[in-house]
Order: sequence, then structure tokens, then C-alpha cells
Amino acid sequence: MNIFINDVAVETKIDKEENLGQVYEEVKKWVESQGKFILRCLKDGEEYTQSELFQFGLNQVDRLDFLVGDYTDVLVSTLLELDVYVDKIGSTLLGRDSLTEKETQDLSDGLIWIQEVLSTAESYLNFSLEQIRPIPEGKNVKEIINFLTDNVNVLHSYSSIEIYLEYLRDLKLFIMSLINKTSALTVDQNTLYEIIHAYSQNMDVLKKEFIRVNENLQAGKDILAGELLHHSTGRLQVLLSALIALQAKLPNSSLEQIRVGEKTLGQITEKLKTLLTQVENSLNSKDMIMAGDLLEYELPDVLEELVPFLDSIRKNI
Repeated sequence: MNIFINDVAVETKIDKEENLGQVYEEVKKWVESQGKFILRCLKDGEEYTQSELFQFGLNQVDRLDFLVGDYTDVLVSTLLELDVYVDKIGSTLLGRDSLTEKETQDLSDGLIWIQEVLSTAESYLNFSLEQIRPIPEGKNVKEIINFLTDNVNVLHSYSSIEIYLEYLRDLKLFIMSLINKTSALTVDQNTLYEIIHAYSQNMDVLKKEFIRVNENLQAGKDILAGELLHHSTGRLQVLLSALIALQAKLPNSSLEQIRVGEKTLGQITEKLKTLLTQVENSLNSKDMIMAGDLLEYELPDVLEELVPFLDSIRKNI
């Protein structure tokens, strides 16, 4: 039996292991001692779970492959699995006017898992589910999850399931966006530097985008303004994700503590997140004057403050 980890052959000595499940356990212990995780296991090119491998003896395999990654890889893999699971929920509910008792219980259990995954992502990526709205002027992710959880036992009509599916679609949009942003954490270090350099050189473009949002608000073009805001905040999230990714790759660099004048990078990024939340709250409360001031003056000013920090990272880290 030949064992490979990320396509690299490893020397192994089989002592007490009697089946492939036990081999998996030993490899898992070693991998986790290195701060990594097993993402997939292939027996002669076919994927198996650990529990399935217990049925195979050592003489029933030629090659055993382990795909190993770090915590970010695990999170991306889990989010992809979550995306597929939400699709399955949607397929199960579509066109139905009721659920069986078992389907209701399975859905309830699945929602617990969804909350656990998103809570982990929230903590690891340092964002708030209460501050993200998949649809401009729609519910935030926390409200969406609460609705799905609170209404799992009252899906007794076609109309109630249709409303439930609308919330599920919003959750799907958020998960897809989160997968894209989290995948950025797996980008190589040079690419992250290129992203940061691009933003430091072209920050005026992003500033003008937010000003355009306000111009469309003042012109009464609320739908267009909402679309532009969603696009611009998405671009800003790419930059923030790149900074998080770089910090993860350089744990000893203390990026958040980089100082320009009396302010740190951490203070600037938190200010940006706060301003984005204030913009959303102003729009939801129809306070267009406040939203306009934030979009045209305060947000561009903070983006301009960010540029020297990006230059410092590019030159010194």
C-alpha cells in the first residue's frame, strides 16, 4: 500500500493497524499535530469517508491519497458543502404545501448546522451577520437565519413555503458571496500584495463609486443607487478580505497594529465597517440626508486615510 499526502509519497510503517479506517486515524493524528486537517481521502482514486474505510483491509488498496489543508481550506470546503445543502433544501420545498414530520425534524437539525458553520465563519473572518444584507434594503443575515429557524414548524401551506423559499434564496446569495470572499484567503501571498497595491493606486475610483451612489439617491434613483452600493461595498470587501488573508499568512506581522500618525490599521478598518453599517441603517430608515453625507464625505475620507497603510504594507511587510 502506497500512501500520499498532497501527491507526495510518505514513508509509513504499519504496526497495529488492521484496516484502512485505522490507517486514516493515524494519519489524521499526525496531520493535526502539524496544524493541518484532512479534507478528502481517496482509495485508488475514489473518495471515501473515514467510517467507510473501516470495511477495507490493508490488502484491498494499492494507493491511499490524503488531501490536506489548513483551517481556511476546511472552512471553504465546509461552505461549499453548505451551499449544496441549501440547494437540497430548496429542491425539497419547491412546489410543496407541507412537510412530513421527519422532513421537518431533518430541516430543524440542518438549520442548527447552518448556524454553527456561519457562526464559525463570522468569528474567523471577523464580520457580523447583523451587518450584512444579501439584498439591498432586505433583511440582514441574522434576521434571515432567525426567520428560517422560527418558522420551520409552520410550513403547512403553499404560501408559507413560498415565503420560506424567498428567505432561503437570500441565504443562498450570502453563502455564495461568502465562498468567494473566503476563497480569497487561499490566494498566494504575491497575489494578495498585488490586490493591496492595486487598491492603493486606484482608491480614487472606489471613492468616486460611493459618491455616485449618493448622486443617484439625490436624483431619486433608489434602485440604481442600491445596486451601485452593493457593487461598491463588494469591492471594498475584497480589499478587507485580502488584508485578513495576508494577516493569516503572516501571523507575526501584526498588520492591524501598523501605525500611520496616531491611528492604526485596525482602527481604520473598524471605522470603515462602522460607516458601512451606518449607511445601511440610514437607508433603511429613509434618512437620505444622513446617508448622503456618509457616502459623499465621511466614507471617502476614511478610504483616503487607508491609502498610506496600504503603501506601508506594500513597502515594508
